[in-house]
Amino acid sequence: MKERLSPRLRRALIIAGVASRFLLFFGGLGFALWFAVIWFPDTYNPFVPPRIEDKPNIVTSLKLKGLAGEYDICVSVVKASGAKAKRDSISSPSEGCGMDEGLLLEQSRISYGGGIKLTCPATAALLMWERHVVAKAAADHLGSEVTRVRHYGTYVCRNVNHEKNARRSGHARGDAIDIAGFDLGDGRRISVLKDWGKDTPEARFLAEVHEGACGLFSTVLGPDYNALHANHFHFEMAQWGICR
Repeated sequence: MKERLSPRLRRALIIAGVASRFLLFFGGLGFALWFAVIWFPDTYNPFVPPRIEDKPNIVTSLKLKGLAGEYDICVSVVKASGAKAKRDSISSPSEGCGMDEGLLLEQSRISYGGGIKLTCPATAALLMWERHVVAKAAADHLGSEVTRVRHYGTYVCRNVNHEKNARRSGHARGDAIDIAGFDLGDGRRISVLKDWGKDTPEARFLAEVHEGACGLFSTVLGPDYNALHANHFHFEMAQWGICR
């Protein structure tokens, strides 16, 4: 006849089992993190800041999000790309508005019709988008380079969809930009409002630059999202987001 374990001993064994599994899990996680730091190439290592020159991959969005709260590192990333940018901020008396640690992007490979103010992570994402997504899509579908990105602005202190009782928009933090269209080197002009959704090279270009932004920005919205975005793409760096 087998002896039964006392309740006290049974509880001790259960606790020991849970503790061992806890240690095994976090020990394995620690080893995985160590392995990532030591062995992963920098382009695939989520703990290494991104380089604007590197082709985006599955960890690029994590790298860009990781620049939040790392202002000096982020500024170095942007300036290393060759873009002309300087530190900037926006003050606001309104709650939830303003930008403490941002950038004024004065010059990049593509014109934006003047300087634009964005948070540093959003600026880094925008530079990667123009160089790795826009340039490639233009070459593939248009046979001409993009010389200017037309937009409806970046910072504005307002709520989402301009609704009175909604939360603050990403624009209120300087985390978003609304893209309206593109000018090409051959004189053509592409419009989100006029060209989206058609069976044309211009429409295929727009679809590709919209989709390509989804791997860089947290939130990407376009004409298929709702009527308010019929004439532009909304790109935003946020903690959570969607691609529509």
